[in-house]
This record gives sequence, structure tokens and C-alpha cells, in this order.
Amino acid sequence: MRNLSLFPLIPISLLLASPSLADRIFKTDGSTLDDVTIVSEGLDEVEYKPSKGRKKKTIGTHEVLSIVFEKMPAQLDSANAAIDDELYGDAINDLEEFLGRFANKPPRTYPWAVPYALYRLVEVYQISGEYPSVVTAADRLLAAPTDSRYTILAHLAKIEALNFMADGANLKSSVAAFSAFVAEKSLPARWRLEAELRGVLFDSNLRGSKRRDKLNDVVAAAGKESPIVKNRAMVAIGESFLKEKKLADAERTFTKVLDDPKADNNTLAGAHTGLGDCLYQKALKLKDENGDAPEEFKAAALEYMRVVVVYADQLQYVPKAMFYAGRSFQEIGGPEDELRAQKLYSKLVRTYPGSRAAKEAKSFRRRL
Repeated sequence: MRNLSLFPLIPISLLLASPSLADRIFKTDGSTLDDVTIVSEGLDEVEYKPSKGRKKKTIGTHEVLSIVFEKMPAQLDSANAAIDDELYGDAINDLEEFLGRFANKPPRTYPWAVPYALYRLVEVYQISGEYPSVVTAADRLLAAPTDSRYTILAHLAKIEALNFMADGANLKSSVAAFSAFVAEKSLPARWRLEAELRGVLFDSNLRGSKRRDKLNDVVAAAGKESPIVKNRAMVAIGESFLKEKKLADAERTFTKVLDDPKADNNTLAGAHTGLGDCLYQKALKLKDENGDAPEEFKAAALEYMRVVVVYADQLQYVPKAMFYAGRSFQEIGGPEDELRAQKLYSKLVRTYPGSRAAKEAKSFRRRL
């Protein structure tokens, strides 16, 4: 199974070979559509065919959280396997070779495969932290002649990458371009709300309570209509509370998100990291007062490790979560916990050498 979530040439006959299995659509309301075959992915709708029955059906793209394809061209499946194994160069080669063969004439059996492959390139560069390449790959998809669900996702990925790059000018123009695209195409409310949220998140003039007021406006507008946008905005509100050391407000906000986790992986990783931060700060305070707080540090470590293990591709949060999981284990104090901490520090320095967390980890790392 390859979630939407190689150098040798592969013959066309093998390229299009795949096992006879069903696709699966994960919806934003937490439910799934199982045993289906994806027919096409447009800008407004995803068309699919249930395994039982001949009549095709559709679902709005605003209702789709993700899709797991069980049937796809063999070279795309190979690229996904390489991504799972963290062989990103091999994955890029597979994707590029597939696009070289089919970009102008998609395989008849998989008409959605070309925009999927273009967006998978975006995701590979996201996972490996190559943000300038994320922007380039997103622009390539945005320039494609046919719009699809992936066109929307490419806009969002480009905005996030420019934020990581601290490219303020292009970030502002990309947020404006996404808003204009949503309006021009008359896309459903979810995508308008996504655009509004980015306008708040990346407005450098908004801070503190003013920022939270704007985010709360998005939360209110999203309501039950778009839990994905609502929860992402709530994570940003929680992070704002954290910056002001308002731990009780922050913890309450992150807990609300996790109690009703209709969210994408980035939002959930942010909520677990934020809750970990709240618990870690509370543990430090209890330690100052009582001299010890192992149970509280265990609770913090659990939240951080959820991010490290379950959301390993969310680079916005993983390095920080690895570092503070290590610090939490050290505060717990046992020899096995110290060993866990040191392993986390070593992996952090090795995997994310340019991150702030890796630089901090070096002062706590010891030879095992």
C-alpha cells in the first residue's frame, strides 16, 4: 500500500502493471470511501467507481483529506517504495522518468497519474527539506495545462515552502495568487477559508491577541463546514498562546484539536508538539518546586514521540520534537532513558544538521 500519502529503465508493459486492488478515499469528516477505483481527479470533484456497481460517483475535492491508491503505474509505485525507504534520489528519478514518458499523454488506465506524479515530486522535496526545489516543483505543476486537485495542493505547498525560506516578498504574492485562483475558479468554501487562513498566518504585522482575533474569525467561519481549516487555525492559536507563556490556554487549545482530530498530518503534528511543549514547561515548573517530576516528563515525552514516530515527514515539527523528547527522557533520569535521549540526539544531528534543534542537541550529546 502506497500512501498519497530508481535509475534503471522499466519497460512500458511493466510500467503499467499493477495488482487488482481497491483505492481508498479518506474524507475530511473522518470517514472513508473503501473499495473504490479513482477514475479522475479534477479541480472541483474526484470521480470514482465503487467496486460493487458500474455507475460512477463523485466527491467534492473539499471533502477529500487524502487518497490511498492501490492501483497505479508500476513506476509510481516504485517511487513510493523508495520514498518509504528514504531513498529520495531514486524516487525523483522514477517520477521524472514517468513524467518524461507520459507528461503529454497520460496512461489511459490512469488519467490522474501525471498530476499525481508532479505533486509527488513536490512532496519528496518537502520531506527532504529542499524548499527551493519545492517551489520549483510546485510551479511546474501550476503551469500544467489541466487543473486538478493537486493544483490546489501545489499552491499550498509553495506557500509553506516560501515561509520556511523566509522569502517574504514571494510569500505575500503567492498567498495573493492562491486567493485569486480560488476566486477565479469559484472553488468551494474550504479553499476560500484555506486562503484566508494563509493570509492571517503569514501576515508579519499580526502578533499576539490581534493575530488570535483574526485566527478566531477563521475558526468561526470554518465552524462545522471545514474542520480541517478550523483545526489548523486552532493550532496556530495555541502556538500564539505558547509564545506568551499562557500554558493553560495553549494546552486547552491543543487538546481540543486532538479530541476531535479531523485534520491533516501537519496540523496533528503541530497539536502534539504544542501539547508536548505545555507538558514539558509544566514539568520543569514542578521540578523547580518539588525537585522531581518524572511522570510529567513522561507525558511530555509521549507527545513528542508521537510526532517523531507517526508524523516523521512533518519537518516543521519533527526536529524540535526529537530534541525535547530527548530532554524529557534525560529529565526522567533512568539509564535506559538516557540511552533513548542520546540515540535521539545522534539521529537529530545526523538527519537535520542545519536545524536549530540539532545545534542545541550537540551540547547534550555524549558518546555511548
